[in-house]
Amino acid sequence: MAGQPTPIPYVPEEHFPQIDQWFREWNEAITADALPRVGFIVPGTAAGFLYQTDSSVAWVESLIVPKEADKEERNRALDAIVHAIIAEAQKLGFKTLLGSTQVEAVVKRAEKLGFTYVSGGFHLVAIQL
Repeated sequence: MAGQPTPIPYVPEEHFPQIDQWFREWNEAITADALPRVGFIVPGTAAGFLYQTDSSVAWVESLIVPKEADKEERNRALDAIVHAIIAEAQKLGFKTLLGSTQVEAVVKRAEKLGFTYVSGGFHLVAIQL
């Protein structure tokens, strides 16, 4: 079993093409300007992002892996990325880090990493500006 990977800061010019490809593999779309400045990546394996607000609350979102990634390698990378996002959110002064999902495995990962399950289900709404 390999050791814990070390996430590196997301640099859009270097990493967005890979992240864009991963989203396409899952039949999802993302644009570079939809991702925040703060994120972490384990190249070739996983990425995730810290969405900052002008309040004491931030969001961990846009966790992504290549569709054919090795499950154990992917899990180690995602755990390391979430730890990096938590540390960055604390460093930036946020008091609460939220995440949302409908995927039970993501809830289990979050609980394993110290998150508290708040409520079941969610509905996402959006408006194009």
